[in-house]
Amino acid sequence: MITRSSSGGGFNIAAVTKKIDVDNRISLRYYHRIADNILKQADIFREEKNIIDLYVMLLRFSSLVTETIPCHKEYRTSLQSSKLNLKRKLNTAMTELEELKPAVSEKLQEMQYKHIYQLHKQQKSQQSQTLEPSVEWPLVRPNLNKFSIKQPVTNQYGYQVPKAFSLSKPTGEHLQRVPLSIPRAKEETLSKHSILGPNGLRGQWQGPTHYKVQYPSNLDFTPVQITGVNSTQNSTEDGIVMKEENGGSKQDKSSLESVVPPKTDSQQIEESISLISFEDDSASQSEVIREPSPPPVLAEVQDLIPASTPETQTESGLVNASDDALVCSEDPLQLHIPTELMNSFMKLAKSNTNKNLETCGVLAGSLKNRKFYITALIIPKQESTSDSCQTTNEEEIFEVQDKQSLFPLGWIHTHPTQSCFMSSIDVHTHYSYQIMLPEAIAIVMAPRDTSRKHGIFRLTSGGMTIIRHCPRRGFHSHDPPSDGSPIYRQCTDVYMNPNLKFDVIDLR
Repeated sequence: MITRSSSGGGFNIAAVTKKIDVDNRISLRYYHRIADNILKQADIFREEKNIIDLYVMLLRFSSLVTETIPCHKEYRTSLQSSKLNLKRKLNTAMTELEELKPAVSEKLQEMQYKHIYQLHKQQKSQQSQTLEPSVEWPLVRPNLNKFSIKQPVTNQYGYQVPKAFSLSKPTGEHLQRVPLSIPRAKEETLSKHSILGPNGLRGQWQGPTHYKVQYPSNLDFTPVQITGVNSTQNSTEDGIVMKEENGGSKQDKSSLESVVPPKTDSQQIEESISLISFEDDSASQSEVIREPSPPPVLAEVQDLIPASTPETQTESGLVNASDDALVCSEDPLQLHIPTELMNSFMKLAKSNTNKNLETCGVLAGSLKNRKFYITALIIPKQESTSDSCQTTNEEEIFEVQDKQSLFPLGWIHTHPTQSCFMSSIDVHTHYSYQIMLPEAIAIVMAPRDTSRKHGIFRLTSGGMTIIRHCPRRGFHSHDPPSDGSPIYRQCTDVYMNPNLKFDVIDLR
């Protein structure tokens, strides 16, 4: 629950413990529930030994009790027992804040050093990249069965092989291990098989023909292990070293000629290529990749279909609780929604939707490892029209949340005849949810909107200020915030989680 300072080198706790301005249109009882929710979050962070977020929650509670609640118009007439209860909780929080202060200061200093180290590391990495020459090393895996003179072959190190071919040094040493007792071959045979002959490096290379090559069994042609090069066995499996299709040849006077039939130019090339392989063992192994189970997917990116993403959390700038050194706590925590929640809600709202009546529900859930999870869909008693919906018994909702120790995480409602957006009534309704918890969301279901069936929204900081000072009710327009931002926007930190279960509690 920390945020970077404007300079980027430190972390500013004060930015996330700002005073909450009182809104007298909201009852004092509601502010007491806000205080209880803050302490509930503090209890979870304390249990998880997250001292930074615990410290922030206790500061928020202290600010709410000392700066916000006493300014409410109902505070003077409130019960004395309620005031004493708040004062007792405040004293406990202040005592714990003093105890946490040294450890928090040390943790913040450690986080600042870590942040500076990472910045220097990134700068050093960028400087080293600018000094390196921009050389491309293409990963090419040549297909030996389709060798063509029109396309130069690129080996595993990125260098082009000559149009004929080039034998590596280990292969040349391998050929030198032929027994010395074999008589010298004829000049005609040597001219056909030597790479320095008329059909060698200076000769024009022709593609392989239907002739294949089989090496004599009495010669030691065991290939030498070369890094990045497969053995002759792989070449044999690829069908390069095979029996001669048209049978053997006549016996020659030379013992070497008697075991090796005359070869054409293409056979000579294929004989040498059979000893060389550009296939890499690691490349073949890397082709077998097991996909993990689908992780939670950003709701704005994907609709209701779960899909796997690369290190989503990393790419989105979202980190785990253990990496709290780089968390920007001015932004809300992650919020996970069950993938099937919207479909389930639309089934419950079907009868009203067919009558062009809105339906609303309350979203509640839990907090774990700095992530909120919606685990309950509460359908309260309500009064509906074609363009509005209002709950009639909030006490029942609070009772359910308190019994199951649930956080109020927002609400969901339908637009049976309209498009997917937040009306002026909707933003006023959501304002009370977001005052209770900054992470609260508003889901709008618009079954007749052809462009977007649902939207997940949250008020901006400028939008919260506009609604706080707006005295009007019903449908009306709002001026944009002074900073030029919209009043509300689509959420970017909400995830559709296919593994998250939820309960439906219908109070109607």
